[in-house]
Amino acid sequence: MAQEIKQEVQQQMEEWVALGDKRPHLSVVLVGENPASHSYVLNKTKAAAEVGINSETIVKTASISEEELLNLINNLNTDGNTDGLLVLLPLPEEGFTACSGINKKG
Repeated sequence: MAQEIKQEVQQQMEEWVALGDKRPHLSVVLVGENPASHSYVLNKTKAAAEVGINSETIVKTASISEEELLNLINNLNTDGNTDGLLVLLPLPEEGFTACSGINKKG
C-alpha cells in the first residue's frame, strides 16, 4: 500500500512539473548531534526524493543562538525557494521559540 501511495504522489509531482509548475522544495533545519534526529531527517529527505520533491538539510551546531536560528527560519520563509519547512525538535535549549518563526502559508 505504501509503495502504491509513493508511486501515485511521484506521478502527481511529475504531472505538476510537466505543466510548468515549480518542483516542491523542502528545507529541513537540524540543530545538534542527536543520532535519532539525523536518522529521521535522512529518512524524510529520502522519501521526498523518491516522490520527486527536492530537499535540503541545514545542520547547525547546538551552540546556535535563538536569534541566529530565527534569522535562518525567516530567510527560508522568504527566499521564494522553500515550499515546506521542517525544524526538527527537540531543540537543544529550553525556551527556544523557533517554531513561532515558521510562516504558516495556507
